[in-house]
Amino acid sequence: MLVHGVTSSSRTWWRVGPELAGRGFRVLAVDLRGHGASPRAEAGLAVGDLADDVAGTVGGPVDLLVGHSLGALVALELVGRHPGFTRRLVVEDPPGASSVDWAGLAAGIEVDTARAVTDPERLRRDLAAANPAWPPGEAERRVADLADCDGRAIAAALRPGVAFDLPALLAAARLPVLMLLAEEALGSNLTGLDRKAAVEAVAEGATRVLPAGHSLHREALGPWLAALDDWLPG
Repeated sequence: MLVHGVTSSSRTWWRVGPELAGRGFRVLAVDLRGHGASPRAEAGLAVGDLADDVAGTVGGPVDLLVGHSLGALVALELVGRHPGFTRRLVVEDPPGASSVDWAGLAAGIEVDTARAVTDPERLRRDLAAANPAWPPGEAERRVADLADCDGRAIAAALRPGVAFDLPALLAAARLPVLMLLAEEALGSNLTGLDRKAAVEAVAEGATRVLPAGHSLHREALGPWLAALDDWLPG
């Protein structure tokens, strides 16, 4: 089961899904509440609410649960609330509580989701120029994600900050965990003391730092898959 990050959707896994299917998995990618094809929501956008939504999508257990960014927090919350839901967990560049400018992120979401509706082609060009490591077609999918999500509601939920304790969530995950981190200099959302505490908290797992920014599966699919392949047999 694949869980996307904020303002994204199941589309983000368009290359990951087939790769996992080729490794023998039956793959399900969800749209979180307020994102993609899921219903719009003025409330219920807290991490715990989203985790309960995902748990309700499939009764479990699943062999592998993967979450990116906000999706990583959702996945960690899910395994805490629903022990036994998954046998293994991959968290991709989860955010640190003090590593993210939540008000700035909220403002950017409002701007970008509006642009995705009013001027999608210019936004596509800007995204492609700003992210040269993205493969062809990624910018178009990102614009579609932004147009589909409930930008105002998501921004309102993020603006006061998101209450979570990433090290505690990681330490409580009593199952095999692979944490894939972006390089701090390239735009990781887990930096400084937040990063140090998170790495130390991965009690039953491994941490790999990949040569890319926050969206590792977009920018470094090859290293992403290689890290997964190296970890799965163990």
